Amino acid sequence: MNADVYSSGKRWLLLGLIILFVVVVRVRLLDVPLERDEGEYAYMGQLLLQGIPPYSAAYNMKFPGTYLMYAGIMALFGQSSRGIHIGFMIVNCATILLLFYLGRKLLNDFAAVIASCAYAVLSVGSSVFGFAAHATHFVVLPAIGGALLLLNALERNKPHVYFLSGTLFGLAFLMKQPGVFFTAFGVAYIVYHYFTSKTGRSAKETISDLTFFILGALSPLLVTFFWLYTAGVFDKFWFWTIQYAANYAAQVPLADAFPIFKENFLYVVDGFTVLWIVSALGLLAALFSAQMKQRRMFYILFILFSFLSVCPGFYFREHYFVTFLPAVSISVGIFFQYLQVKSIAFMKSEHGRFIGPVFFIAAALIGISNERAYLFRDGPMEISRKIYGNNPFPESMEIAKFIEARSGTNDRIAVLGSEPQIYFYSRRRSATGHIYMYGLMEHHDYALSMQKEMISEVEASSPKFVVVIMAPTSWLVQEDSVKYIFGWMPEYLRRNYSLVGVADIISDDRTIYEWYDDAKKYVVQSPNHVFIYERKLDGPYNLQ
Repeated sequence: MNADVYSSGKRWLLLGLIILFVVVVRVRLLDVPLERDEGEYAYMGQLLLQGIPPYSAAYNMKFPGTYLMYAGIMALFGQSSRGIHIGFMIVNCATILLLFYLGRKLLNDFAAVIASCAYAVLSVGSSVFGFAAHATHFVVLPAIGGALLLLNALERNKPHVYFLSGTLFGLAFLMKQPGVFFTAFGVAYIVYHYFTSKTGRSAKETISDLTFFILGALSPLLVTFFWLYTAGVFDKFWFWTIQYAANYAAQVPLADAFPIFKENFLYVVDGFTVLWIVSALGLLAALFSAQMKQRRMFYILFILFSFLSVCPGFYFREHYFVTFLPAVSISVGIFFQYLQVKSIAFMKSEHGRFIGPVFFIAAALIGISNERAYLFRDGPMEISRKIYGNNPFPESMEIAKFIEARSGTNDRIAVLGSEPQIYFYSRRRSATGHIYMYGLMEHHDYALSMQKEMISEVEASSPKFVVVIMAPTSWLVQEDSVKYIFGWMPEYLRRNYSLVGVADIISDDRTIYEWYDDAKKYVVQSPNHVFIYERKLDGPYNLQ
């Protein structure tokens, strides 16, 4: 039964209004300062635009797909936080449209519009850090496209469509490793479809379909392997994304997984609680609704593997839940499709079709009202402070301006802390490939060797400026952390550098900046502050 009463014009009008809402909100968020992950992607993308391959001049455990996306976005819209967030806005809007098309395959047009609208408001929300261009958003876009093509492939039985579907899932994997769960979803559903469908496809034909799908999924990774091998960085890539990443994923004990999930999930749900409850009801409706009979297992597998994509490492960070949001949004659509059908039958009138839209609008408006300060009032700096506290994200821009004005394009700088956005803003290369301190502080067999490698790289580069981040969240020192670097750092700076700047983060709306002689006399007042040092041979303090 198709309970949809929307004409094509009304459907596109509603989608247009959804996109307009997203654009209006995101235009306000364009100038929110980059946080650490964005700084990493932006710096890596900047290096790519200079012809420098990933893992050569900067190291990280993520696959390079998001770096390539950032490079493409910055090539189009400029190397700035605003340019990055414009590109991100387009990606978000494209995902909303693809989710609508996927919803139409699974549900009726009414429910598809509801699902895309639910995703729009949930993905922009502050509880998943929706203002930040995290890798999870770049995972979701090809994953939704891959799911849509998978349904087309199963209907048309065309090998090249299976290949293209797999390729999109492979791109999701390339954006970030947890994207592999969407490929696993595709494999699982193809196998399920073979055993349950009545299309008469033979085992040989299904194996052929599966082969094309898997070859498609592998193709982005194989192309990446070839690129990185010819660029001479495959060994570094393998160490950081496979060997070190495996250690990183094993840091959190299984016993701690549920408490971490509970704490972060409650934060994610907060604000849009009603929509999340509706989503849970949609899951129940999917199990019993006659309208979902044909696509029930597609939805169940999709929601299962989407949730699994949040789980690797048991960190359950808020923005990790973005990869779960499409499945959650489809659940919302399922519930309102079920409600629409039941309302019409109960009222024995087409007027029952209005109950679902009214209920959804109320649920969405409750969430939007809870988020109204973030969505419509707070300025970019205020949002950064409210979400991230006194992390030096706004200060990074001011520090970078100071460095850029007093250094040449070939000068290197070192940031002793996890603030790669400073490299990006200042357009200066890092003196070391270690752009995060987190990996150096974690408990694993590589910690000491990584610290020594960083020290040797910094000393060999003799950076013009060294930025020391005195903020606990920029290091995450643990009780059992190797602290070799803290013995080296004070003596190295004393011998070779002079203090030329201080940024003291006093409160949410007040940071004290002092430069040169004033910096040397200044006494810091906050535990969150930044010191900027200049190499003595180049600074005004080596006049003899």
